[in-house]
Amino acid sequence: MDFEPRQIALSLARARAVNGLVMLLLPGAMAKSVFGSNNAIVRALLRIVGIRDLVLGVGAITTLKEQTQDAEWVGMGAVADGVDAVVMLITPGLPKRGRLVSAMGASAAVAGLLSSRALAEARKPALSEVDA
Repeated sequence: MDFEPRQIALSLARARAVNGLVMLLLPGAMAKSVFGSNNAIVRALLRIVGIRDLVLGVGAITTLKEQTQDAEWVGMGAVADGVDAVVMLITPGLPKRGRLVSAMGASAAVAGLLSSRALAEARKPALSEVDA
């Protein structure tokens, strides 16, 4: 089954925006479910990451709909997911569910990177017979 890169990117962007909104508005619930801890520091960090994800998600949704700079916004989200995955993986003392979040972030990073590359390739004009 082939998936359209634009559709994958749009799904990732929507999920990112919703996830960011949840982290921003309900950081305590997210902290307890992912980290098993609900203290002020974790809630503050989740709000920071939440606003980042909300902005990246809305930016990607907007540019995917307009078909302008879509590859760049999707690529930025993929980089953020990749960094999040590495940080969650190498941070000592996190519960196992934190490692699961790391795997989810890594898969979102790969999907976002592949979608971003496909979107950028689709922008390149086809070579005419004169150019070839």
